[in-house]
Amino acid sequence: MNTMPRHARGAFIPGPSAPQGLVQRGDLRPDRARRVRDTFLTTGTADFAAVEAAGISPHVFDSWRRCLRYGLAGDDVRPVRRTAIDLESQLTTVVDAVVSRRDAVLEQSMCGLSLTDGEGTVLRQWVRDRRIGRWLERNDIVPTFVVDETSVGTTSGMCLLSGKPTMVRGPEHFFEKYDSVTSAGVPVVHPVTHRVVGSLNLTSRFEDTSPVLLSWAMDLVRDVQCAFQESATRRERILMNAYLSENRDVRHPLVALNEQTIITNATAARLLTSVDQALLWEHTSRAIHDGGQEARRLVLNNGTVVSVECKQITDGGVAAGAVLSIRPVVERSTRTEPAPPVPALGQLAGKGPRWRELCRRAHHTGTGPVLVTGERGTGKLAVARVLAGGMPVAVVDGTDAAADGGRSWLRGLEDHLSQPAPAVVVIRHCDELDLPTSTAAAKLVRACHDGPVRVIATAKNSARHGDLAPLLAEFTAVLEVPTLRDRLEDLPDLLAALTKPAFERLGRTPHPVRWMPDAVQTLARLDWPGNVASLETVVVEVLRTNSNGYISAGDLPVDVVSTASRRKLAGLEQVEATAIITALREARGNKKKAADALGIARSTLYRKTRALGIDLSTAAY
Repeated sequence: MNTMPRHARGAFIPGPSAPQGLVQRGDLRPDRARRVRDTFLTTGTADFAAVEAAGISPHVFDSWRRCLRYGLAGDDVRPVRRTAIDLESQLTTVVDAVVSRRDAVLEQSMCGLSLTDGEGTVLRQWVRDRRIGRWLERNDIVPTFVVDETSVGTTSGMCLLSGKPTMVRGPEHFFEKYDSVTSAGVPVVHPVTHRVVGSLNLTSRFEDTSPVLLSWAMDLVRDVQCAFQESATRRERILMNAYLSENRDVRHPLVALNEQTIITNATAARLLTSVDQALLWEHTSRAIHDGGQEARRLVLNNGTVVSVECKQITDGGVAAGAVLSIRPVVERSTRTEPAPPVPALGQLAGKGPRWRELCRRAHHTGTGPVLVTGERGTGKLAVARVLAGGMPVAVVDGTDAAADGGRSWLRGLEDHLSQPAPAVVVIRHCDELDLPTSTAAAKLVRACHDGPVRVIATAKNSARHGDLAPLLAEFTAVLEVPTLRDRLEDLPDLLAALTKPAFERLGRTPHPVRWMPDAVQTLARLDWPGNVASLETVVVEVLRTNSNGYISAGDLPVDVVSTASRRKLAGLEQVEATAIITALREARGNKKKAADALGIARSTLYRKTRALGIDLSTAAY
């Protein structure tokens, strides 16, 4: 059955029988538009009267100006290919079903229909017209390629940025090579999360331009959003049914949750604090993403160690949430020993399973040479200092060898190793030494094995997986310090431990500070490539401008909040998110003042915050 209105079909299938009045380009004057664009690309400016006379849409001219700021120039820019993308997401499943019902219309149309994700990557494409298909392939506008505004300039893909249906006609495109087509795009806004999750774009020949292009794309998107709404309602029912089927023994804590809803039994409600719930959701989202369902140990805010088994809930092959079975872990040693099992590391914050494993291994290293490995900023030097106990510690940095000269550096190392009294020498960054210096240092370390000086070295994880430098081979005991992203359950303890030193660095008197659940959850969303060192920097930055006893998500640095969006933001989105959060803070949370400062309508501000994943409800500006 053909669902396209009879009067509209000529716009898609022009020919002798097509009503010529429907094949229209509005008030666009192509030749004038090309001249205005050429002048703008050459000079960077354009006369507003000329823009208006050429019939160029204001939103198109705004896009041209942004493209210049991106540094787009020439006509050789091509879409960039992405490799790590999900081509079988809930979005593609829903759109596949909607488009299949319109297959007859597509068969008759002289258009190409493309689906992108929220970052502008093409996920699906339906093309029945061979000429349009060849044009799309020739310009790399095909699945897995990014076609957002920052990549290909002004096209209908800019609807992801504006949040509005958009048509770009022939010479309105930023690049001349797109002059032969018209593109119409409509953003897909999820009806539950209110975020832009993708876009549908129709591409036709320029001579076939018609407003019907945009209206038909809008009809498709409405159908997609209705399907999302039905799916969301169904997902809530599926979540509840999964909870009821698993909640057979009320004595054991049980949690069912997704990004919108959390259901707990009374036992779980008594056990979990709001901080625990936030961290559980972060753990769940990572587990679902990684596809892991095995039980994992976590440490709750009150110090209780629990085993969490994550069972994913799916709806037609798409993740709809998870059921978490929580079991307290009874450790006999903690009942019989009042002191921590590893007193030597007791001053370093952490009680999660990865940290406890490090403590256990450190306790059994003895007094011989030890190599401490880990990513940058994990705290390798801090661990080495604790391993030294109360003995004097001398730190020799391997990165100084290149600057000071290998021989001079080796003489300094030899002086430290030849001390007659018990001491500890920490060779920091020992994997940075060149081969001759590493070989000589290995001989010095080997010579002092039976002496009073203990040697501890630090190196990056990667050093253990390549060709081992001679010095590294001297250490049979190896301790690996876990990354911060692998011990997110330790975040509350780390924040508390870093607060007092941060006050001291700022020259202020320490006072009690409580890091609120929304702040902890926001920080848990970051990847932390700089690990604990980066967290320490954030704590100092927060306390520098905050004198309250409570730290919420709204008190975190702007770049941290924008980076911690639920989804990864593209480059332009990151800039937008930062600008919006800054404006909101300067306006003390007044949405109208913030919108005025940004030069946008308040409704646009709300749309953008939803699309970028900025949570206005939990932010205290």
